[in-house]
Amino acid sequence: MNWHQIFYILMLERWFKLNSNRDGKEYLLSLETKGIKLGLDRTKKLLNHIQNPEANILSVQIIGTNGKGSTAASLSSILEEEGLKVGLFTSPHLIDLTERIQVNRQCIDTNYIDKFINKNKSNINSIGCTFFEVLTAMAIMYFHTKAVDIAILETGLGGKYDSVTACKPALQLFTSISMDHMNILGCSIEEITTQKASAMQFKTPCISVQQEHSIKTILNDYAKKNHTTIEYINSSQKHYNNLSIRGIHQTDNINLAVAGAKQLYDISTKTINEGIKKIFWPGRTQILHSQPTVIFDVAHNDDSLLSLCDYIKSIEGHNHKILLLSIQKTKQLAKALDAIKLNFDTIICTQLNDRMYTTNELYSKLSPFADLRCHESADTAIETMMQLSNNNNLLVIAGSHYWGKHIESNFKFFLVNNIIKS
Repeated sequence: MNWHQIFYILMLERWFKLNSNRDGKEYLLSLETKGIKLGLDRTKKLLNHIQNPEANILSVQIIGTNGKGSTAASLSSILEEEGLKVGLFTSPHLIDLTERIQVNRQCIDTNYIDKFINKNKSNINSIGCTFFEVLTAMAIMYFHTKAVDIAILETGLGGKYDSVTACKPALQLFTSISMDHMNILGCSIEEITTQKASAMQFKTPCISVQQEHSIKTILNDYAKKNHTTIEYINSSQKHYNNLSIRGIHQTDNINLAVAGAKQLYDISTKTINEGIKKIFWPGRTQILHSQPTVIFDVAHNDDSLLSLCDYIKSIEGHNHKILLLSIQKTKQLAKALDAIKLNFDTIICTQLNDRMYTTNELYSKLSPFADLRCHESADTAIETMMQLSNNNNLLVIAGSHYWGKHIESNFKFFLVNNIIKS
């Protein structure tokens, strides 16, 4: 074999490697366009095909409407401080889908994604798995391969038919339940709660934040049916200061994580407090810039927007508050409209992608308002917002995880192994 042939073979190998590195993620994203399918059968079949790794992993399932990611990140931080190897499966991502699967805050290697997809693609296709079902199975297999001590699994949007529910958790945590994803889960709080409560498993203990009476009734009923218990944490439990995730609603999420950690392990108060200090979860009341202060929050429905407004109301020392907003068409914000108008002096509407309300639709929902503006380009909207501001202003970017890439490019933030650096 001469050097020309060797060089050609090496180039072919390099080409194949580079293209296979793209194929895994591209294939997954192609599944995302096929939408959501209800049911657990496909996930169970795929897990069975990969030798049921969920049976060999201690896991916690987090269920609810708002605060699942924050609770997962808080619990992960506490358990990591205890010295455990912690798998973390969350959704959606801000910039890259590798953020969704982590072990001790290190994102999954793209090479692993490629290998998993290449090995299992024919079965994924024949079973007809969805994007989230494949991600769930891949996360569980990755955690098994990495020999994690515990895996924290955030439920996607429901519970009863969510692929995470197929993973047999040892503990289930319920965050705040409210109206969201009505096009899939139902048009009443009772229907939505029933979908989430149906994730409860036989004799698996449950812990929940405080819920409305009608929600509690359904959760209690399902706990009884499954011969288990559900404990509701006291909403007046310890509050925490100087954290990277701020607001009263985040205190509830942290307290839920603390209760979960104590249920699983005998953890000292010192370890819990140190773990809490190290909580980091991008896009949750996250300060991106000072002078002017710029806050990024992925609040994307009525209740999360109300929580954001409560937090903004508590911030003093700013002479003008500006909100830059883009919301998905499937989301409701009627309940939050008054609070939004009350807490901001200027509102700028934009459209991040085709899934969002158009600028005109969002403008109409927020009208009338004294200083309401529109920008078709999200990046131009950020630029305009900054130009409008002086050092005493407070600027808030909210409404969606889809802001991630715009935050990264405009504020020079980039994501490396889920650690934001500037």
